[in-house]
Amino acid sequence: MLYRYQKEYEKIVLGILSLSQERSNLEYLKQEIDWYCASDNRNLFIWKDQFNNWAGVIGVETKYDFILLRRITLTPDVNTMFNIFHVLDNLQKIYPDKQIVGTLKNKLIIAKWERNNEQR
Repeated sequence: MLYRYQKEYEKIVLGILSLSQERSNLEYLKQEIDWYCASDNRNLFIWKDQFNNWAGVIGVETKYDFILLRRITLTPDVNTMFNIFHVLDNLQKIYPDKQIVGTLKNKLIIAKWERNNEQR
C-alpha cells in the first residue's frame, strides 16, 4: 500500500533512499525530499510491503494526462519485479485517469509493467 509522504516519515524515507546506488549523501537526499514537497504536482509515496514493513519510496510528478515516475527505490529484500509491479498497480489506483510514464532511467520498468498488464 502507498502512503503520501509526511514530515514524520522523513527518517524512514531517508533510510530507504540511502539504499539506492545513486547518491546516498544525506544532504542531497534531504534536498530531493524538499524538492518533492515544494510543489503540488510532485509527490513522494512510501510503500508498505505485504508484511506491513516500510519497504519503498516512489517519487512522481503529475502532468496534464500522465504521471511521470521519477524514482522508485525498494529495499534490497523486496526489490523484485513482482513488488515493483505491485507498487505500480497501487500508483495506478491513486491516479486512475492518468497514464504512468517513466524517465529514461526507469522507462524499461514501466514497459515491462505495461506488457505484464496486457497479458492479464
